[in-house]
Amino acid sequence: MRQIIFMMVCFLILTISCKKSKEEGKEVVNGDLKETVETVNGSTYKIFRNKDADSFKGILVIGSGNNENNPSEGTLDGGAETALCRKAAENGYAAAIVKYRKTPGNANADSWNTSAKMIGEDFDKCIVAISDKYGIDKTKSVVGGFSFASYMLFSDISANATLSYCKGVLAACGGSGAWNAQNFKIPIYAINCSGNNEGEYYGKSLYDQIPNNSPVKAKSEGVTDNSCNTHCGGNWTDKMYAKMVTWLN
Repeated sequence: MRQIIFMMVCFLILTISCKKSKEEGKEVVNGDLKETVETVNGSTYKIFRNKDADSFKGILVIGSGNNENNPSEGTLDGGAETALCRKAAENGYAAAIVKYRKTPGNANADSWNTSAKMIGEDFDKCIVAISDKYGIDKTKSVVGGFSFASYMLFSDISANATLSYCKGVLAACGGSGAWNAQNFKIPIYAINCSGNNEGEYYGKSLYDQIPNNSPVKAKSEGVTDNSCNTHCGGNWTDKMYAKMVTWLN
C-alpha cells in the first residue's frame, strides 16, 4: 500500500513538473518580437521584446482579468493584454504579462484588501525581476490591468506604497471608490465603456473624484468611451500605449 501511495505521489510531482516545463521557458519569435515565459526570483511572466534589442526605454507589466468572486492565478495569454504588450515591445519597451497569485477574492473587505496587497506585491516582484535581468531602471515602469487586475491595482495604490515608484497605472474596465481616488499614490489612466458596468466611479467619473490638489491629478486621466456599453467592450490598445509613453518620456 505504501509503495502504491509513493508511486502516485511521484506521478503527481512528475505531472506538475511537466506542466510547468511546457510553459516556463517557452519562447516564440513573432516577426521582430521575441515572446518568452520566464521565471525569475519566483516571479513568472511572459515578456515581449524586440528580438535584437539589448536596451529598453522602460518596463510595462500588465495583469489579466479574472473572476473576482473566485479568482485563479493570472493568465498569460489574454488577447487585450497581448496586444498592448506587443505594441509596447514593437516600440522599444520590455513588456510583460504577470502570472499573479490566486487571491482570496472579494467575499469581504479584509479579503479584498488582502487580494489587492498580494497583486501589488506580485507586480512589484515582476518589475524587479525584469529590471535586474535586463538592466532597466525599475522607476521607468508602468503597471496596468484589465477588469479584476484594474480593481486590485486601484485598491493597492491607494492603501499601500508598494508600487509608488511606478509612473502610473493603466486601468481598463475597472472601478474604485471616492476614498481610493483621494488617496491614489501614483497617476491613473482609467478607461471604461459607458453603461455603469463597474460601479459608481469609473472612467471619467473616477478621475473626477481625484482632488484638484492631489499630486497625481495633473498626470491622471479618465475616459468613458461612449462607443461601447459593455464590460471590457472597447479596443483601447493605442490609447493605453499613448498614455504609457507620456508617463515614461
